[in-house]
Amino acid sequence: MPINRLDRVSIFNDKLTFLIPHEWIEVESDEDGTYQYQLPNAMSGFFRVSLITARGPIEELRNSLEERNDIVELNPATGNFVSRSEEVTTQDGKSIHIYYWFVAGAVATGINREAVFSYTVDDDLTDDTHTHEDLKIIGKLACDAYFELLV
Repeated sequence: MPINRLDRVSIFNDKLTFLIPHEWIEVESDEDGTYQYQLPNAMSGFFRVSLITARGPIEELRNSLEERNDIVELNPATGNFVSRSEEVTTQDGKSIHIYYWFVAGAVATGINREAVFSYTVDDDLTDDTHTHEDLKIIGKLACDAYFELLV
């Protein structure tokens, strides 16, 4: 996916902002509060975003990330904690690969948000050069997302 231009997206009533490739379109949001983006007419490569709000110290959220994933990094540009994972599963009888980025940060004292970004591709495309390029770009955009701070 050659990226020539990025667009800023603010979702969940501006609680979360990130960049996506200009060519991507928003697909109808799920009733569970998940937004989905993709290249028009794509058969694979679906980018989803959900948002969770939690109360408590940010350390609890970081510990939760560490329990799910071994490595949690601090993004120096945003101050958010970031972890990654992936899984292979089956959907509609087809093997798919899902890549996850968990981005968490404090938005006020005792109030934290976690954005869960995922990118789903057909399992047979995981070794494709374009998929690797997409993952590098998408991972950077997800990790650089930022949360609206509460005043």
